[in-house]
Amino acid sequence: MMANLFIIGAAKAGTTALHQYLGQHPAILMSPVKEPNYFAFPQGLPAFAGPESPDGSSFIRDRLRRETYGLSVLDRASYERLFIQGRDRKLRGESSAAYLYFPGCAERIHAAVPDARIIAILREPVDRAFSKYRQMRRDRVEPLTSFTAAIAAEPERQRAGWAPTWLYLDRGRYHRQLQPFFARFDRRQIHVLLYDDLRADPPGTLRGIFTFLGVDPDVPIDMGEAHNRSGVAETPRFGLLYDLTIRPYLMSPRLQSLMPRGFAAAIRPWARRLMLRQAENVPEALPPDLATELRAGMRDELERLQDLIGRDLSHWLAPVPPRHEPARVLAEAG
Repeated sequence: MMANLFIIGAAKAGTTALHQYLGQHPAILMSPVKEPNYFAFPQGLPAFAGPESPDGSSFIRDRLRRETYGLSVLDRASYERLFIQGRDRKLRGESSAAYLYFPGCAERIHAAVPDARIIAILREPVDRAFSKYRQMRRDRVEPLTSFTAAIAAEPERQRAGWAPTWLYLDRGRYHRQLQPFFARFDRRQIHVLLYDDLRADPPGTLRGIFTFLGVDPDVPIDMGEAHNRSGVAETPRFGLLYDLTIRPYLMSPRLQSLMPRGFAAAIRPWARRLMLRQAENVPEALPPDLATELRAGMRDELERLQDLIGRDLSHWLAPVPPRHEPARVLAEAG
């Protein structure tokens, strides 16, 4: 049983929220493993480089494993088992943000599922990059203490074979990444929305997605719980228990079965209070001058993206006003 609905990214742009919301629709089964990455690595998982674990903790080892795609589901039998409960559903979906970044994913998905529905949610690239950098600093898997230095290190990191998680700005070059999907799939099979849409009007955005998917757009969806919000100043104390209760979609189906879904949802607010601690060395705001400079460097990419997706992105090219992100908001990769 193969997926026929793919949320392809972008990372840190609301994919986790979409995965959870779409999974509530009775016509849709979303994979219990949010990001199986099955179509990203046909030759097996590459040996990605990355930073060394600074203290050898199990939490950091787990974070590094996830950021280098170590939890991918790459054999076909295991991948198809993720959707075995969706035999009676119109749509079976997954949300591997790797599909937007790695070459060849559009071609492989089309070859396996030519009638697939493709959803992409895009976030302003510089804001997305800084959000991801903050998360990585919080979780102690980004060694550089300056966002400017991390951006400057991208070319060398790319040459050294680091996983794209640490290529903060490069991962926001959406025109280059989306173009293969538009080249391979009919435009009627692709739905591109903006992170801004989801934040401004979640119910209306979901109705638009459900209409695109050909399912009842008026099914009530519980959107009361925030998923992976990007202003981060706290980090988990107990990695495995935290994952089981707060973000089970990162775990294998076997581990997910250890924590009944209803129970996990009931204790989630309590678990957050108990298992979070204040993170250290997390920058509070993106410097406006730096944001303006980086956006200027993305202008050509964004102008081509506007033409590709048929959306006005002029608000992404404007200077960034000074702002401070909330101090106590939980977030994770998305």
